[in-house]
Amino acid sequence: MCATRARTSNLRDAVEGLGLAFDTPVEGEDVYVIHGFAQHFALDPKASMHRLRDEYPHRSGEDEIPWGEAQWVDGDHVALRYRGNVLTRTKMWFQESDPMENVKGFLKYFYTGWQYKVMPATAGVEKVPWLAEFTNRVNNWLVGFGQPWTNHHIVTMYEKEDCGIGMHYDKPKSIDPNSVILVIKTGDCGRPFRITDNRGGADQDKELFNAVVAPGDAVLMSMKANLATKHGVPIVTQPTGMSGSIVMRTINEWVSREQLQKELRRRGVVRPRDEQEITADDLFGPSDEELNEEDAEEARRAEAETESEHRAHLRELAELHDAGEL
Repeated sequence: MCATRARTSNLRDAVEGLGLAFDTPVEGEDVYVIHGFAQHFALDPKASMHRLRDEYPHRSGEDEIPWGEAQWVDGDHVALRYRGNVLTRTKMWFQESDPMENVKGFLKYFYTGWQYKVMPATAGVEKVPWLAEFTNRVNNWLVGFGQPWTNHHIVTMYEKEDCGIGMHYDKPKSIDPNSVILVIKTGDCGRPFRITDNRGGADQDKELFNAVVAPGDAVLMSMKANLATKHGVPIVTQPTGMSGSIVMRTINEWVSREQLQKELRRRGVVRPRDEQEITADDLFGPSDEELNEEDAEEARRAEAETESEHRAHLRELAELHDAGEL
């Protein structure tokens, strides 16, 4: 036990410093299920999700996505569909600085199926003042224990029992390697949260945790633990109410407003205010098929980089095991 504590990061100290009950479901990895986390940082997990759902607009189908505004993008929106398939969840995106004012523009968190078309939905978190206050309180706690300040927050809502997300690990392509992955559960009810092994070998995909995580509880993990595991919110059969999460990460990749405008134009997405600025390149540039292939190639490169990093992580684990440190 002492040897294990010596190898863990100061995330353990941060969690213990909260004075809250917590579980450690993955032996040897920085994965913590922290009870009453949202309430500890003065966020009502039920009321907060209702306020977001009821007070901010929802975009669906082919609705225009205004740049930099706090808004929901529904799973049937063309910018959120994955390979043409409707997603069983609804999302909001926030970053720590207003993308319409920050000279760097928009933070880009890359994940499988990500599209440039959804990037304009990212808003400065200050657009929702009470959410900004909450993320600031959480960030001050993290920084106090040597963790990086998170700058990118995704809110996800699952309307009912047949909404969820499959098993995955967060792709490291655009995430700071020292980032935490912090999932704060919200909504009217708890939902099962599942974690499986992703370290290869005989235990690959072995279930490590599968339990209902209550609104207000949080799942916190390091990037190392994220690569060593997969996590998901499985669909359930019994009727449930609305549930969701706020996920906080530190992202390194930026896309300027000018670059985003260029990428969207190449994909046939033009804001009404920009219609007078369309160029010949916009009209006679690459076809949709060529652009789709470019996107697919970028996704393949990202997946290859992810797999390379994952294999390196597995080699590190094997070396630690051979040295008797695991």
